[in-house]
Amino acid sequence: MAPSYKILVTSIDACGHINASLGFGELLQSRGHTIMFANRQKYKHLADRRGFQFVPFDEEVFAGEKLTPFMTWLERSYDLFHKDAIERFKCFTQKDRESYAEFVDGYIKTNEALERVLKSVEVDLIIGDLLVPFPVMAKSKIPYIPIASLNPLTLFPNGPPAFSGLSVHSGKKEREEFHSAYEYAMAPHKEKINNWLHEHGLPGLYEPAWFLDRPKHFGFYHYPEDLDYTEVGPVLDNWVRVDLSIRQPDNDYFVIPECLKDKPGKLIYFSMGSQFSADLQLMRQLIDILSKSPHRFIVSKGPKGDELELPSNMWGENYVNQLKVLPEVDMVITHGGNNTIMETLYHKKPMIVIPYYFDQLDNAARIVDKNLGRRIDPWNLDEKYFLESIESILNDNELKNRIETISNNMRNTKSRRKAAEMVEKLIEETREVKNTIIPKLSEKHINDDFIPYPSTVEQ
Repeated sequence: MAPSYKILVTSIDACGHINASLGFGELLQSRGHTIMFANRQKYKHLADRRGFQFVPFDEEVFAGEKLTPFMTWLERSYDLFHKDAIERFKCFTQKDRESYAEFVDGYIKTNEALERVLKSVEVDLIIGDLLVPFPVMAKSKIPYIPIASLNPLTLFPNGPPAFSGLSVHSGKKEREEFHSAYEYAMAPHKEKINNWLHEHGLPGLYEPAWFLDRPKHFGFYHYPEDLDYTEVGPVLDNWVRVDLSIRQPDNDYFVIPECLKDKPGKLIYFSMGSQFSADLQLMRQLIDILSKSPHRFIVSKGPKGDELELPSNMWGENYVNQLKVLPEVDMVITHGGNNTIMETLYHKKPMIVIPYYFDQLDNAARIVDKNLGRRIDPWNLDEKYFLESIESILNDNELKNRIETISNNMRNTKSRRKAAEMVEKLIEETREVKNTIIPKLSEKHINDDFIPYPSTVEQ
C-alpha cells in the first residue's frame, strides 16, 4: 500500500486562488492523502463538501475588515478600468499608487494567520496559492510548493509583459511603453512588499516574475499545453505545467430555469467573475447589449447582483454554480479569469472574453492568438460588433473542432499524475533526510537564518 501523507492546502482570500488550491487538494486526496484546507472561516463549507479537514484562520487577525484590501481598493478605482491597459497605468495618480499598495496588507494578515496555523498542526507538505513570497513559508522547514493559478505569461520573460493584454506578436515599442507605465504604477506596491520581506530578514521580490514566489523545490502553474507560451519560452526554472486542475462543483445539480427553458435561441453563460462583476456601470452596459440578442442568458450577477435588473431573455443569481452550468450551455461570455478559461475549454465551449484586469487581459490575447474565440474590450464596447461576434462564434464549426481537440488533450493529460508523483517524492526525500516524520512546527522549527531566495545582486 502506498504511504498516505498529510498535506496542507491554502491560498489568499480570492475566489480564483481558492478554487485552484481546492483542485490541487482534490487531486492529492484522490491518491489517498489527507488534505487539510486552511483559510477564512467563511470557506469552511468548501472543505466540508470535499472531505478535507478544515483549519480556520484566526479571525482576530482580520478583525474590523469588511472587505479584503484588494476589494477596498477596487471599490475606489472602477474608473481606472475603463481604459486600455497602458493608459490605465499611465493615469495612476500618486494617490492611486499608494492606494494600490494597501493591497499588501492582505498578504501581511494572511501570513500572520498562517504562522498561527502552522504552530498548531502536523503536516508533511504545504501547497499554497499565495502569489508573492510569504515569510512564514520561507522560514518553515516543512516543504512548500507554490502554485500559480493565473495566466503563466509572467513565467515567460521573453514574451510580452504580463498583465498587458498584448499579443505574442506585439512589437518592442508597445511592450516597452506598457512596462514603463506598469512599473511606475506598481512601484509603491513593490516597495511595500520588499520592505515587509526585509523586515523578516529576507531578500526582496524575485525579478522578473516579481508577482510570484520563487520555488525552492518546484512550483506548479495551471495552463493547457495547447495554449502554453512555448513560442516565447523557456519557462522560468522550477516551474512545472499542470494542464488540468479543475475543482469539483460546489453543488450537485443545476436545472435550466423554467423562465428560459421554452424560449428560442441558444443558451449562453455570462459571468464577469466574483470581483469585477461589482462594477455595476459595466454590468448594466453589457446586460443592455445582451438584451438585444435573440439568445438566452444565464447570468452570474456577482456580489452586487441585487442591484441589477435582468431582461426577459435572462435569468441569474448573485452566485451561479458555474461548473454545473457549463455543460448545459452553448457558449460562454467571460471576464477571462484563468479558472473560467480552463473550465470553459474543458467543457468544449466556445467563448468571448471581456477582460477587465490582471491576467484576464493576457488570457483574452491568448484566446485571440490561438484563434479560439473573440475579445471584446470593456473600455471600447461596440454593440454591433459584440452581437455579431456571438452569432459568428455560435456558427463556427471549425472553431468548435479546435476547442474539442484541446479539451480532449486536457482530459488525457498525464501532467496531473506527474505533479502528484513529484509531491510524493519530495515528501519521501524530506523524510529520508530527517529520518523521521516531520514534527509539528513550533518556534524552534522556524529557521530565521534560512534564505531560499538569492539576492538581487547575486542574480
